[in-house]
Amino acid sequence: MLLPTSTTPEDSSAAIAAAVYLVFSVLIHEGAHILVLRGFGRSVDRVGFKLNYRVFPAFYVRMNQSLLLSRQEQVIVHAAGILANLATNALLLVGNTWAVRSSGIEVAAHLVFIAVAWNVVPILNSDGYRVLLALAGVDAARTLPANPPRG
Repeated sequence: MLLPTSTTPEDSSAAIAAAVYLVFSVLIHEGAHILVLRGFGRSVDRVGFKLNYRVFPAFYVRMNQSLLLSRQEQVIVHAAGILANLATNALLLVGNTWAVRSSGIEVAAHLVFIAVAWNVVPILNSDGYRVLLALAGVDAARTLPANPPRG
C-alpha cells in the first residue's frame, strides 16, 4: 500500500515520507504514555515490541506503576498516546493540505488514524481496553482471562 506502483522520484519520496511518519507516530504515541506517567511521579517498567496473540505487531510501554495512580490519572495515562496521535495527525494533515501537499504524508496520516481507531476498541489489551478498565474501577491484571468478567 505504501510502496509506489511506479519508480518516479515523486512516488518514492511519498513512500519514504509515509514510512518515516508511521515510525514517528509510534514514537509520539509511546512517548506520550511515558511523559504523562512520569508527570504523575511514576516510572516505566519496560519499553518494547511484541506480537499480540502472535499475530498483531505492537510496540508497548509497560506501565505497572500506573496501577498506583487514581482512576482518573490512569485514564489520562492510557489515553495520552491516542490523544497525542490525534493532535499530531490533525496538525500534520492541516500543514500538508496548506503547504506540503504530499500524497505519502496524507496516506500515512490516514493509516495512523486507522491505527488509533483500532487502539480505541476495547479489545486485545489496547489503550481503549485499559481506559475502559480504569473508568469501570477494575484493576487490570496482567492477563486478560484474570480480569473479572463484565456483568
